[in-house]
Amino acid sequence: MVKGLLAAVEKKYALTIQHFEVIRDTTRTFVLKVIAEQGIFILKSMYTDEHRLQFILEAEDFIRSRGIKIPSVLLTNENKLYFTYKGEYFVLQQWICAVPYRLTSIDKTVRLAQLLGEIHSFTKGYQPSFGPFYYGAAKWEQEYEENVGYLESWRIDSLKIEEEWKLSVLEYLDFFISTGTYVKENVKTNIIFHSWNENHPNLVLSHSDFHTQNVLMDESLDLHIIDWEFVRLDFPSRDINRLLYAMLKKSTAWNHQVFNTMMRAYLNRNWLSDQEMKLMYLDLAFPHNFCRNLIWGKFARMTVNQIKDLLQKEYDKTVYLLDCYKK
Repeated sequence: MVKGLLAAVEKKYALTIQHFEVIRDTTRTFVLKVIAEQGIFILKSMYTDEHRLQFILEAEDFIRSRGIKIPSVLLTNENKLYFTYKGEYFVLQQWICAVPYRLTSIDKTVRLAQLLGEIHSFTKGYQPSFGPFYYGAAKWEQEYEENVGYLESWRIDSLKIEEEWKLSVLEYLDFFISTGTYVKENVKTNIIFHSWNENHPNLVLSHSDFHTQNVLMDESLDLHIIDWEFVRLDFPSRDINRLLYAMLKKSTAWNHQVFNTMMRAYLNRNWLSDQEMKLMYLDLAFPHNFCRNLIWGKFARMTVNQIKDLLQKEYDKTVYLLDCYKK
């Protein structure tokens, strides 16, 4: 497949390819690093339909036009943003010579919070040209229901299995099920959530996979945001949750003062009302990360001490966020 694909790329973009490297090959994406006489590029297929791809590319272009650095997309010789090969859509992007942005200090966390706030601020009320597609906020109740149900089923299936990592997870499982149920019921009373629709001004363009591997820093210390394939219209908490989790993993313990510093930096760029903040605290308290780690088998690849350390931080974070919500 790759040989024929590269031949198509050479023809579509008038390139002379010298070398390539497979960066990612999963059920979701196929990514090649392409080295040609004309430069270095990223070739990507996101295994999606054409409408979804158009939504992604338009969202990227809108955010890029406001000064946020996102790898540029090259046009084909037919002046198109993508081409098809064996039924799949492919995009050729600029290669960014940069490294993942590491959260090694509070200042670095603040910088990401400011960047996120800036993006959310100017994408509030964003209206795509390709219809009201990819409205993630509409699926919150279903997502809450499915995740709590998954945790309850996992508990039943794991009670008779005495693997050490599962016993460590079980110590915290009831708390996260209880919290998930509480969030699921209380979110319905929030006036912001209750009034949501596709045109609601509280929704923003959410990257939806905003972790430090998707934020790159170049030699000039500029930040570039990559991998927008999960972008959708959603509430800001979804991106903040990913940033908060990245911060939590790097910390030795939950620190509400660092969290508050991060949130002040975010709110300085994207102010939220009291009702929006209540919804923020509530959604951040839901065990999104706990569920994700369990569903994707990440706990099974950790040591018992790593699991206990992470879940204690998640527990302390959740207690604090629920307290903020109830105030």
